[in-house]
Amino acid sequence: MRFLDDTIAAMSTDKTMTWMPLNLPWNQQFWDGLDSMRAMRLNPHWHIEENDGYTEYDIPGDGSRYDIDDILTDRQFTLRASIEHGQNHWKVTFNGVDLAIHARSEDNGKNTALAYEYTPFGENAPSSEQIDTLLRHWLPSIREYYRLFTADTVRNRFFRFFMNKVMLRMNPTQRRICAFMFKLTLLEVLLIIVLGVGFYFYANTGGTP
Repeated sequence: MRFLDDTIAAMSTDKTMTWMPLNLPWNQQFWDGLDSMRAMRLNPHWHIEENDGYTEYDIPGDGSRYDIDDILTDRQFTLRASIEHGQNHWKVTFNGVDLAIHARSEDNGKNTALAYEYTPFGENAPSSEQIDTLLRHWLPSIREYYRLFTADTVRNRFFRFFMNKVMLRMNPTQRRICAFMFKLTLLEVLLIIVLGVGFYFYANTGGTP
């Protein structure tokens, strides 16, 4: 994880686009199927609501509109998200925050890399530091989700199902509640096991030390 943080820091300070290797093989099927909504839901700090309204400044076919509440920077804004993908590359563009995230194949498909572009526009645009903080959480989240699609094991299939059907359908607050309840349930199960083992030994020793 430190490697990812250092690489993202370099990406934010370099005026050219710096690519972050994921050390995972390229999976064309995954990137062809990754839509803008799933890409946004992999951001752990965005509350997302679809917005069907259009303004005179919208460009037809420029992607779906979403209302975003960024709990990390305490900002609310509306953006349009559009996807471009092809052989060995993928890109999602967020018009409204002037941000784009790229993925590409490297080393003849043996590796995958991510990069991002950000060009502040307007007085109310997020600062480069805010975008840097945002991407420090977002890109590793994409990487760990992508990892589930690089090997077709029983474990990966289970977590793919869990992510797609449960976690990615929740907003950040619901995910935190779910994680808390899960940890609480684990503690309860552990307590029951400890009590059960203790009672078993107590009953079998006749209550004597």
